[in-house]
Amino acid sequence: GKVMQEEAPQLKEFKEAARSLGKVMHEVVILLAKHIDRMAEQRVKGYTKDLLYDAMRETEKAKGRLLYYYPLEENKRENDKDTAAKEDNWIGWHNDSGFLTSLAGDLYIDDTTGQPLPPSQIDPEAGLYVQNRTGDSIHVTIPKDCLAIQIGECVQILTGGVVVATPHCVRGPRAGWNPDSSTKVARISHPCFIDSKPTFPLVLPEGCSREDVVGATGKVPPLGERWVEDGMTFGDFLQKSFEKYYDWEG
Repeated sequence: GKVMQEEAPQLKEFKEAARSLGKVMHEVVILLAKHIDRMAEQRVKGYTKDLLYDAMRETEKAKGRLLYYYPLEENKRENDKDTAAKEDNWIGWHNDSGFLTSLAGDLYIDDTTGQPLPPSQIDPEAGLYVQNRTGDSIHVTIPKDCLAIQIGECVQILTGGVVVATPHCVRGPRAGWNPDSSTKVARISHPCFIDSKPTFPLVLPEGCSREDVVGATGKVPPLGERWVEDGMTFGDFLQKSFEKYYDWEG
């Protein structure tokens, strides 16, 4: 609030910069939604014209979050040293359950000083990983002047599986990688989740089947156990997804 800004004037600049970036992230998602609509219209006979574009253009549910990944505990990193591909020790594998998520890259800092780290002190294998359609894990690095967009499960449903949600996780630095072992490495990321209103119905396009949408994956709770009926609202689907993720042991 006002008192905080008086005590830390830089917060005012941060607020304005965050709003400006959030607006760009939303606008890019709107443009991408139009291309997804065009592709779905070509591949699915019963797809509603401009369905996703209209939903993303009209929504007020654009939620920007500044996420701070605290340094991994040393014992956890030591355990990971003995596993060949422990990719999700900073945040586990999951899908975004919403529509489209805009990502502005990441920043690695010294948790003690708050200062950005030089590339030489950043584990090149740390960061965002995604799973492609053949099940391979791919390390994603977003250039500083670019955004990335992740597909959410609602878009997978609405397009009849033409596009699919992106399973992803975040991997922390490997134990013993940093030559300066005293540095506690933290990560900052800024996603913006662009979703519809909670009452938006998640309806299959005409001519598509449930099997076209609920493809199996071992990394996240099965979509078929969360999207339990055609026409289920986004709000109900989100609540069901939260419940399944908390109880799931994948």
